[in-house]
Formats: sequence, C-alpha cells, structure tokens
Amino acid sequence: MVPGLECQSHAAHGAPLDAPPLLFVHGAYCAAWVWEEYFLPWFAQRGWNATAISLEGHGDSRGHAWLAALGIDDFARNVHAVVKTMPRPPVLIGHSMGGFVVQRYLEIHRQHPPAGVALMASVPPFGINASAWRMLTTAPDLLAALNLFQANEHYHPDIDQAQRLLFSADVDRERLRDWVRRFQPESMRAIFDLSMISLFPVSHLPAVPALVLGAANDQLIAPHEVVATACRLGVTAEILPDMAHLMMLDTRWETAAAQVEGWLQREFVTVVTSSD
Repeated sequence: MVPGLECQSHAAHGAPLDAPPLLFVHGAYCAAWVWEEYFLPWFAQRGWNATAISLEGHGDSRGHAWLAALGIDDFARNVHAVVKTMPRPPVLIGHSMGGFVVQRYLEIHRQHPPAGVALMASVPPFGINASAWRMLTTAPDLLAALNLFQANEHYHPDIDQAQRLLFSADVDRERLRDWVRRFQPESMRAIFDLSMISLFPVSHLPAVPALVLGAANDQLIAPHEVVATACRLGVTAEILPDMAHLMMLDTRWETAAAQVEGWLQREFVTVVTSSD
C-alpha cells in the first residue's frame, strides 16, 4: 500500500459490510504479525476489510537501520501514510504503544480524522513511567529482562518471563515459543517519548467514536491507566477479565475481538429492518 511499509491485509469474505475499513496498529517490540495470527482473518470472516501496519523499523518495513531515532510522531506519520491510501477513513485499532500512536495521530492529523478508534491496553496519556515504576517494585526481574532485550537484539527474554509479563498462565506454550522468537527491540526514541510525555499537559483530542479496553491481569497497563485513556476520549473504560496484556494473542483473544466487533457493529453498521 505504501512503499517501504509492510501492510498485511485480509479482504472481507463475501459481500463486505458497508462500513469503514479497519487499520490495526501494533505495540512495542512486535509488528503486524500480532494481528495476523488471529484478528485479521477473524474480522475478515465477519465482513470487515482488515489491514495491519508494521510501523517503520518493525517487521518487514523499512527503517531497521535507523530504528533508534524513530519517535512516536514518526509512527503516527506512518499510520497517516496508510490512511491516505484507503478508500474511506478507517477505524484505527491500536494496542499498547500503538494505542498511544493512535492518540498522537488524533492530535497531529486533525484534518484527516479516522472514522473511530479502538484502543486495547493502550499506553495512557501520561506515558509509561508509572508502569516502569510498578514493575520495578513488583517484578524487577522482568524489568531487567526487558531492559536487556532493549539493549541487545541478540538477547530474548525466556519463555517463562514473556508469559509472566504478557500472557495468561494457560496460553499455548508452543505458540508462545514462536511468538517470543519474533519479538524485536524497540526504538529508544519512542521509549524516550513515552517516558517524557508526563512532563507536558495532556491535550484535548477531537471527538470521534471510541472504545477503550483493558485487561484485568495486565502487568504493564493497570486498570486505572485504562480509565485515564478512556476519560481522555470521553468514554467509559471496559476491563476484560481473565486476560493479560497481549490481548490479541492471549488465550481468550476471541473475547477481546468480539468486544471490538460488537462496538463496530453498533457504531458503523446500519441494520435495516423490514415492516409489514
């Protein structure tokens, strides 16, 4: 769709819904593949045109050589570049760092608003410092492993560490082993941006239809941080039980998908009823 940016797309099965396309934005340390595993085919089977972007420096997109210099605004511009190629404004669905990228997109691309946004376990408006401090006090070994991974692309957290940090205890271990191998270091500039944002006032966002989901067992984004994101968008947060941070890959991923799809149906699909 955009030269140099990997996009994985699934066309709607059968007759597509008369509704906006979906554009999925991944979080830190991963790429479009996290949506390809379950979400893209699941939504396509239900009539949605679904695309996932690999942000610059991630997956098969350009930019790995200069990943460390890429910031959140660069990622928001990546999203905008894909949005411009779509036949109508999409619904942006962002996870974790990708949720913050979507928030930033709303700030800096006000002339090209999306049809709506759905944020899943999103970094809150005040960034990641609270999350890092919470990990330091409750799971310092996981924070140390994350920092090692960030510093050395040849180091990967072991499978048990990844499970404790990102997944439920009953996640499929074989799939988890494959996913852990696919994680990659994140942009130092993006981590810096997410750490420094707390020094600045939270700006007002344009009004768009919005859904904000959190995971009750999330080790990274606490429920009160999900509530803060929802307040910024003027909606009520929904916290899904028995779910960990990587909601689109976790054991009960379909619960999260169904929650998003139910909201999409209510907001964007017109139901025509016949009368006698």
